[in-house]
Amino acid sequence: MSNTPQPYTFDRVVRLIISAALLVAVFALLRYLSDVLLPFAAAVVLAYLLNPLVTLFERKTHRRGFAVALTLGGLAIVAMALVLIVVPLVAGQVSRFSANLHTLQTDLTAAVAAKVNAAAAEPPPHGSDTTEGDSSAENGADAGTSALGVRELIEHWPQFRRGLRDDRQSAWQGLLNAVSGTLVGGVLVESADFISSERFEDFILDAAKGLAVGGWNVLSMVVNFLIGLTGLIIVGLYLGFLLLDFPEYARTWQSFLPPAYRPAIVEFLAEFNVAMRRYFRGQSIVAGLMGALFAIGFSIIGLPLAVPFGLFVGLLNMVPYLQVVALVPAALLAVLRSVEDGGSLTASLLLVLAVFAVAQLIQDTIITPRIMGKATGLRPVAILLGIFIWGKLLGFLGLMLAIPLTCLGIAYYRRWILMHPVAETKIAKEGTS
Repeated sequence: MSNTPQPYTFDRVVRLIISAALLVAVFALLRYLSDVLLPFAAAVVLAYLLNPLVTLFERKTHRRGFAVALTLGGLAIVAMALVLIVVPLVAGQVSRFSANLHTLQTDLTAAVAAKVNAAAAEPPPHGSDTTEGDSSAENGADAGTSALGVRELIEHWPQFRRGLRDDRQSAWQGLLNAVSGTLVGGVLVESADFISSERFEDFILDAAKGLAVGGWNVLSMVVNFLIGLTGLIIVGLYLGFLLLDFPEYARTWQSFLPPAYRPAIVEFLAEFNVAMRRYFRGQSIVAGLMGALFAIGFSIIGLPLAVPFGLFVGLLNMVPYLQVVALVPAALLAVLRSVEDGGSLTASLLLVLAVFAVAQLIQDTIITPRIMGKATGLRPVAILLGIFIWGKLLGFLGLMLAIPLTCLGIAYYRRWILMHPVAETKIAKEGTS
């Protein structure tokens, strides 16, 4: 291979422009088809990760289909077991939270009642006649009961119902005359005036709009649930077919490459495969250690659902710094903790933030450099930057494929940029000078 750089002829410049245009077109097409390709991409990533386990079962059973069924069935059993463990815990926490809220409401009601009774028990002003005050109170109570108009409404209600058959207007007027001057009569008059006014029409329209919006939200939630369930089924179908034919794909994919570029591409993808395996192996260890660390920290501060929630936060570490999204549910659990213990909400939130800060500090200074640095040679900031870039380019599909695409780009840079003949010549010249 020649060490002299190739000249930029007109033909080469045109080829570079066409290649760049094709690359932009491919990115635009992937972004346009991201919703359709998302289940397939998820299935491809899962198939890549599960294929070693399927291969291990295949060696024991000598049947690829049975090994795939055993792997997927085992994963389904593990998922159901986790659901059966976590759901009762969550239900218990919700029940305790409701009981605590009821107790809080009862305490507040008792406190208000105590204040009212204390105000009512204050002695009357000097110079007032107690006997006369008691007589007035009794008369006021009777007058208050009559002024409500409940007795009059009950007495005249059967007559009002009978009168509706003959003359609705007279029956209504008779009922109003019966409760005239009472609280019920005032409410009926105000209600009749409100119903006959334009405000009632506006009220009905607003209520109809609210019901329509609420109904649409419920319908949207049901539709989104069905779409998500359909997506999971599609991912499962893709995953099953990919795992069944994975050996065939691994054996024949090289035949689809141009013969002139086949050896270089095969060697390049082999390096990429090694980098991916190292990354996922190292990141799985990091996620497991962080899950244990968060579970211990949450248990120390007494956070509800400490162990399952801590393991969930650790699982989020499969994507660097994704555990930040767990701050919102962690804050809700901190509120629940403060209500249960009757402690300070500020202290609970500060304890949760302290657990996150200490865990992140240990991860960034000890765990990640020792494990991921040896596994891939990449720093977390490079992976995080790749996640943001691919997410911006391809949306959610880019977030899912960010790690493989980042490893692919780094492998390309190492092989065809750093190891390019021109770069090797410059390095050799610098070494001899």
